[in-house]
Amino acid sequence: MKMTSLFAFALVSTTALVGCGDDPINYSEPVGISLQFKSGDVVAGRIATDKNINTESGNPYAAFVSAAQTKIGKAPSRIDVAKVTLTVEASSKQVSKLGEIFAGDCKLKFVMNSGNVPFDVASRTMAAADLAGPVELTATFDSADLDAGQYAQLVGGSFKVALDCATATTFASAGATADLKATFTFGAYE
Repeated sequence: MKMTSLFAFALVSTTALVGCGDDPINYSEPVGISLQFKSGDVVAGRIATDKNINTESGNPYAAFVSAAQTKIGKAPSRIDVAKVTLTVEASSKQVSKLGEIFAGDCKLKFVMNSGNVPFDVASRTMAAADLAGPVELTATFDSADLDAGQYAQLVGGSFKVALDCATATTFASAGATADLKATFTFGAYE
């Protein structure tokens, strides 16, 4: 009797969720990735760096995918990015604010490991007045833009987070080390 009630509840819940439209079934806990670069890494007024999503302690991205699969009962049909922030970590040297590091366009992308195909994730025009953060970027990523192979890499965590930003004019000569945290909130769909 309990199993029948549980099944009926799950069926009603699923029907209610389907009726809600295009709402995510599961949101991730914040998934942070640390990015580090130095003043000497600036090339033509820009900084470009990347790091595999699955290299953070505890692999929070894999935990999100696993939780979504458990909740949905299979791999999600779609993943998007609901929110992205950048923060300057206290371990940085000679810089403590985003405005001391960046000036102008700043973009985050996901780059699939096989094929090195980049996909826009979030962007923001950075300004001198930007503090340490977290500063929110405009999130644009939706896995609907990926083909089946690229989507399999996304679900499997086989991609890099790439940062490409214009730097503040003083950053290149500051002798600085910038430790940043990019934090993502992902949504998973049935």
